[in-house]
Amino acid sequence: MSRWAIAARIALFSGMAFLAGWALWNLPDSINPFSPLEIADAPTLATPIKLRILEHRPEACIAAVRRSRVEFARAPITSDHKGCGAETALTLERSDVSYGGGVKLSCATMAALLIWERHVAEPAAEEIFGSKLTRIVHYGTYQCRHINHDPDQRLSYHATGRAIDIAAFVLADGKKISVLKDWGKDTPEGKFLTRVHDGACEVFRGVLGPDYNKLHANHFHMEMGRWSFCK
Repeated sequence: MSRWAIAARIALFSGMAFLAGWALWNLPDSINPFSPLEIADAPTLATPIKLRILEHRPEACIAAVRRSRVEFARAPITSDHKGCGAETALTLERSDVSYGGGVKLSCATMAALLIWERHVAEPAAEEIFGSKLTRIVHYGTYQCRHINHDPDQRLSYHATGRAIDIAAFVLADGKKISVLKDWGKDTPEGKFLTRVHDGACEVFRGVLGPDYNKLHANHFHMEMGRWSFCK
């Protein structure tokens, strides 16, 4: 190949790279995977990519959570057990809804929880019941343990603060929607649970519900693990 042909190819590829960079630079922030994550923005196809990036950029992640106007504390989790703990863990002190305390998650998982809370769970409550969501009942976040408490399994993502188990929802009018009692029913409560489960799959990397197995009959397991799944 002549030097002119090589130069022409280099120029072509450089031009294509320039155009691709220009297009990415001019994308709206909400769909540009490299723009800062804003929890106030409705999730898009770029949101999971932004969350994955924040797993490796702890200060940018903390800044995103801070911009969401929640009250939180930096609370690194240490453990004597190999593989457990989370250096970038945060404790949620106050959000739009109450979790009853005990929400300690890795920063990126916390960001995913807040996105799901604000753009999935709260709107679903308003649309289906005409009532404000006031509390989300959970069964735990960080716990140094193996999957299903089985020592022959690998460590659960709970062990690194990257998972939360959601059991129920309480509305301002006192209504309680339970995963155990209401999942799968052709009722407003059942439709609400389907909505928040499916919406979690658009934000979290992995979601397990009652249809997965009996161990999840009473909660949704939502995690920011390695693999993507929605069951």
